[in-house]
Amino acid sequence: MNKYFLTIFFKIFTPFIIVFSIYVFISYNTSIKNIEKSYREILKNYWILISKLNIEDEKHIENLLQPVKDNDIRISLINKNGKVILDSAINNNELHQMDNHINRKEVEMAIQGYEYYDIRKSATTGRYSIYYAKEYKNNYILRIISDGAIFHNLYSKTKKDIIIFFTIFFILIVLITHYISYKISLPVIELLKTVKAINNKEDNYILPDIHDKVMNDTASIIYNINKQLLKEQESLVTERSILSNLINYIDESVILCNEKGEVIKVNDVCSILFNSKIVENNHILENIKDYDTSVFFSQILEKDSGSFKNILHEKVYEINVKELNSYKLIIIRDITAESDYNDFKAELTANIAHEIKTPVAIIMAASETLINDDNMPKELSHKFLNKINNGSKRLNNIINQILELYKMENTGLYIEEKAVIKNIVDNLLIKESNKNVVIKNLSTKEYEIDSFHVEMILTNLINNAIKYSTGKNIDVLIYDKDNKLIIEVADYGPLIDEKERKRIFERFYTVSKSRNNSGFGLGLSIVKHITLLYGGKAYIYANENNGNTFKIEMYGRI
Repeated sequence: MNKYFLTIFFKIFTPFIIVFSIYVFISYNTSIKNIEKSYREILKNYWILISKLNIEDEKHIENLLQPVKDNDIRISLINKNGKVILDSAINNNELHQMDNHINRKEVEMAIQGYEYYDIRKSATTGRYSIYYAKEYKNNYILRIISDGAIFHNLYSKTKKDIIIFFTIFFILIVLITHYISYKISLPVIELLKTVKAINNKEDNYILPDIHDKVMNDTASIIYNINKQLLKEQESLVTERSILSNLINYIDESVILCNEKGEVIKVNDVCSILFNSKIVENNHILENIKDYDTSVFFSQILEKDSGSFKNILHEKVYEINVKELNSYKLIIIRDITAESDYNDFKAELTANIAHEIKTPVAIIMAASETLINDDNMPKELSHKFLNKINNGSKRLNNIINQILELYKMENTGLYIEEKAVIKNIVDNLLIKESNKNVVIKNLSTKEYEIDSFHVEMILTNLINNAIKYSTGKNIDVLIYDKDNKLIIEVADYGPLIDEKERKRIFERFYTVSKSRNNSGFGLGLSIVKHITLLYGGKAYIYANENNGNTFKIEMYGRI
């Protein structure tokens, strides 16, 4: 049978059957509700009658059965734990076999203080029954059930009548619908045969005899339209393929959407970048679960053509929006690294310029003084030469620290000589000071850590403590624990502020001006970078002497 005939058949058949089904349903439901209403009143009256009985204890509770012995009514007495105490349809000896009724809807609602009706098939009798339950004398739930054949037969007979009536009517509708559908679909079927032949480029097709001129004209028009559509479709597929390949080759996130925000095209980079599945033919926000990401794209949709920057999850993005008729092209580029690098370059340049400015100024001033005064006393000229020498040393130190930090960041971990702590301590050069530096070396092992790196850590930490500490002593403790090399350098104050402790290991950062902050701010940064190379950590905390303790943990095979 032709599928077009079936389509027409079902389009005609379906309304008929729906209307009839609705009619049957309404009639059946109305009948049932009327019967149900009558039975509700009957059950409620029985409940009132039984509830008036004076029951002294559970031994006399069988008196409840007397009003319903010869009627089509069943009663149950249930305690508030759901246990059936009495049931007129069940022998007292068999009551213990009954299920707990705590979850029966009418019982559940009655326990809560409501009167409740329910209709269902009884598990006890196997017949449709109507149930009425209500609290009885504060201790029980009294349930009245229409458990007779009348109510059950009503349900069964109604269902049987519906099936018979529906079957006859269904057959009648099928026959009528079949005839009507055939008459309607025949011309269409013949036309579709012709169109199919045209589409398959069959030259020997014959037009049908039914309305032949109309059909031939229609077929000719359809053929030409189809030919043109195929050309345009082929061209469109090619263009979409080129566009899809093009945007997927682009490293930036690309979204093409209409004025409603519905996505026409999106590349894979976008979904990966924002960890959200942006689906074509859906609204751009539909599958975005993260609130901040949703706000981010909402702001983009509100923008007209132009370029702007926005921040999402601590990342900086450059967004370019271009309106193309009723469409909007959105290109999003992650410029976080570029932005951080630019900030770093600016900071680095400013700090280097600031730090170099002082020693250069000293060198220039001292050298100009020497140049301009040929008769300067030897003692005074020696003083200026010392200034030039100290300034040159500081410049050299600044350059060496920058080069060392650059080397570590770009070359990574290297081990030229394994660290033996005793040898490093013996050869350690500490800046001259009036402070007592006490080094307690509790480690005698050799570590898979470069000796020079350990020496740099100790030198920077000790010299930093000497430079900034106002206390008399500097305590250094070196030991191993859990396959780690531990270095602790403690001073006796003053205590570094908690806010400054959080930034103390940042490059170029020096503590507040209340301390002697003549350093370049790279020593502790170098310490941290060395520590990180070995998968360790560096931190500072306030010690019991109201001073500061720098603690280094480095992993190295022993």
